Amino acid sequence: MPALRFDGVSKRYQPTAYRTLRADLLRRGRSTAGPDRSRPALDDVSFEVDQGESFAVIGPNGAGKSTALRLAARITAPSAGTVAVSGRVGALIEVGAGIHPELTGRENIWLYGAILGLTRAEIAERFDSIVDFAELGAVVDRMVKHYSSGMQLRLGFAVAAGVRPDVLVVDEALAVGDARFQVRCIERMQELVRSGTTLVYVSHDLASVASVCDRAAVLIDGRLRHVGAAAEAIDEYLRWVHAGDAEGDGATVTRPDGGPVGALRPGDPIVVTLPVPAGRGRPTTVALGIRDGHPWNLLGTTFTVPAGHPAAHVRCHIGSLPLGTGTYELWASVDGDGGDGSWRKVGAVRVESDDGPRPVWQPPVRFDHHWS
Repeated sequence: MPALRFDGVSKRYQPTAYRTLRADLLRRGRSTAGPDRSRPALDDVSFEVDQGESFAVIGPNGAGKSTALRLAARITAPSAGTVAVSGRVGALIEVGAGIHPELTGRENIWLYGAILGLTRAEIAERFDSIVDFAELGAVVDRMVKHYSSGMQLRLGFAVAAGVRPDVLVVDEALAVGDARFQVRCIERMQELVRSGTTLVYVSHDLASVASVCDRAAVLIDGRLRHVGAAAEAIDEYLRWVHAGDAEGDGATVTRPDGGPVGALRPGDPIVVTLPVPAGRGRPTTVALGIRDGHPWNLLGTTFTVPAGHPAAHVRCHIGSLPLGTGTYELWASVDGDGGDGSWRKVGAVRVESDDGPRPVWQPPVRFDHHWS
């Protein structure tokens, strides 16, 4: 029996009518239509996740990923079709989800465990490890409403993973945590999968999906586009990204001849094209970084465009990717009159290993060398 099964699942949120002060004053109380929710969040989606499997759901914003996880976590019910989940579910869907702000950290741990059906002895057995992982021992008896968002995240993940659920459901909430905690969460998820827990993971971080998950589903506009091995699903998603410029801001990642990147070999060249708005009073600094799933750049470079330049595109020609096997994300920052310098993801690439036996240890960065 699969740990999770979606069978012809659709989810449609009903339009909401609400009253506003403006409507009351100017329209004599007539109701105003809420957001347009005519398009289903999920449309006839079917897939299965085996027990003990690590499974990801990937896709662009608005694809229905979080809706799928809410259905898997039994937070909401489908509009059509069936969702079957086997066993106890631990979920981290958003910061603070499943955590009561008026209770202390200690009380929340006991409450969460009781809701999932754990005995007092089982909760007591796991209590110290949950607090230690969350690193909240000094504030465990403080009400959660006085926690920072990062502290709430640490408590939520520690509890969801610490109760040793049969199925662990994790959404993008981890992106709120600091880099060190994100690494610890990924390591904990890998440990749980090795011990038999089923993981259902939603993330825009394709590198972490590739490292953590065996299989993945690709959702586009609420429809299932592909389901299969994680590497195949990532390739399918990247084909969609590159074909439709899914990032939506004019950034592209291509081969030198302008063709799609597809799967790359270590040492292959690529070209990254970035839009730069017109500058006025000061030069614009364009930065490009390569990441392997962690919130920092493995490699990076910068380019300065003189003050007063018109709106344009700049290209970074990378003659030889110094990357090992894996999935990597390309991030860019534009800092000048026309940009705020914040980092944004502009693409991703997947690098396949060279022919021959794969080394036991595969580092992310390669360098020119030989052995003698």
